[in-house]
Amino acid sequence: MTRPPPLISLRTAAFRRTPTSAALFANTTFTLPASTTSTPTQKWAILGPSKSTFLSILRGSLLASPPNSRSYPFLSAHKKWPHNSIELVSFGGGSTQGMLHGGTGGDGYISARYETLREQFDQTLFEWLESSIESRLNPYESATSQRLAEEAQEAEENKQLLDRVMVELRLVELKDQAVMTLSNGQSRRARIAQALLKRPELLLVDEPFMGLDPKGHTLLSELLDRVSTPAAGGSATPVALGLRPQDPVPKWSTHLVYVEDDKVVSLGEKENVISEVKNQGKRILLEGDEDREGLGVVEKAWAGIGKLNPSSPPEKKLAEPLVEMEGIKIAYYDNVILSDFSWTIRRGEKWGLFGPNGSGKTTLTSLLTSDHPLTYSLPIKHFSRPRLPEPGQRGISVFEVQSRIGLSSPELHSFFPRHLSLRRCVESGFAATFLTIPEISPSQREHLTAILAEFQDLVGDWDMPFGDADMSTQRLALFLRATAPKRDLTIFDEAFSGMRKEVRERCFGLLQTERGWDEGRQAMVVVSHVSEEVPEGIDRFIRLGEKGGKEGAVFGEF
Repeated sequence: MTRPPPLISLRTAAFRRTPTSAALFANTTFTLPASTTSTPTQKWAILGPSKSTFLSILRGSLLASPPNSRSYPFLSAHKKWPHNSIELVSFGGGSTQGMLHGGTGGDGYISARYETLREQFDQTLFEWLESSIESRLNPYESATSQRLAEEAQEAEENKQLLDRVMVELRLVELKDQAVMTLSNGQSRRARIAQALLKRPELLLVDEPFMGLDPKGHTLLSELLDRVSTPAAGGSATPVALGLRPQDPVPKWSTHLVYVEDDKVVSLGEKENVISEVKNQGKRILLEGDEDREGLGVVEKAWAGIGKLNPSSPPEKKLAEPLVEMEGIKIAYYDNVILSDFSWTIRRGEKWGLFGPNGSGKTTLTSLLTSDHPLTYSLPIKHFSRPRLPEPGQRGISVFEVQSRIGLSSPELHSFFPRHLSLRRCVESGFAATFLTIPEISPSQREHLTAILAEFQDLVGDWDMPFGDADMSTQRLALFLRATAPKRDLTIFDEAFSGMRKEVRERCFGLLQTERGWDEGRQAMVVVSHVSEEVPEGIDRFIRLGEKGGKEGAVFGEF
């Protein structure tokens, strides 16, 4: 039987972002077979600091040098274009595809998502996915009887495809839920479903497990395995995953690529690459071999270790309240996110906010920052003042609230303008919005200059465009943006996820010094699923249940 031509062929290729920029991945040779009924499907995992760039190369986004060194023989034989046949779903922040809900990419607040895009978000998941299916028929053909028959057949095929994808990705029970209310894990499955509805010959997924709790991680991994496994007598959609260092390589993967410094270090069958890379002193985490050295703060919170359910902190620790919530409730239609929830954050406190995907953590942080429009009507006070004026009390504006709160989060990452420099990213922490000119005093400028110099060796060029930096460097810039101004309250929402280990440890070190943290004056809230991404000093926590406030929240101290 004749072997089909490969799906992707790289032959002694190099790549450039622009015609005049430096060459990347010089002398790269790589072949990805097409998935057919006669050939086994290869399941690739791409590891290493340059994984996102390599995925972009496979997608066809970078310029090949020479031009014919990258080809798509299988697609050419079937008269298909790579742009229409290879789907790249990126969950890394700062990407135009980084979030299900998109971003403004400009001057404004994240709360714009709740207002200016309301019409899009009010779609149900089923409506949103249904609108994502693209017709394969020529829209300019006349409405002949044959044309009408073809349209009817395509409509039936589309319905079957939508039904099958929703079943495969376990989205059926969510079909009537508003897109805006989907949790992190649910939105990832929805994004992948949207890509599969375009009938790709190859699905590339970058950082699929970032921000997922262990249950969500396992579920998504199993789904990706199933999508890439041929059904009886049929073919499958090949999948290539871009993994972070802390992501274990799935057992079901068959081939690996390890890329570093914009070059391929090793590629081939999984066992061979693991052996070769480990001999070079590099660490690869395999599924089932995750670190088990003691319990971290997240595991302790789930295990119920420590003092649970304190009605309030001990009297001797009471300090000025920064944010006060009393008996709040958040619900979208019949979906209750938080119910009868109360929480007070005081100066000097360091909180961990833990819970599974969909439990209400993102909603809760949007209330803390006043990004959520319901902060106007709910019983919430920021710095002892309500958002709207009350008898005997003047209100507090969103500008004042956000000038006193530092934030680093995946959502902010997705919204940050990619054309601004890394330096401007950090400096924007002193401004009202991303694009506003920052107001930095001489003493603040001196402090900021010292901070940038301290991390210079990890960044190289602070004037590099934010969008050209790797994920770890982008996350570092956003961390410093939240930290350098030393606000009254700083929220680190998955802020350390996606950082290289040495970068994360350097950030934690800064928070242990007076340069990075004022113990008596500032308060901290850290949101994470992974203990290694929680800085030292967290001594109290909130653990949300599977259904957020509906099942109640557990408060505790370590």
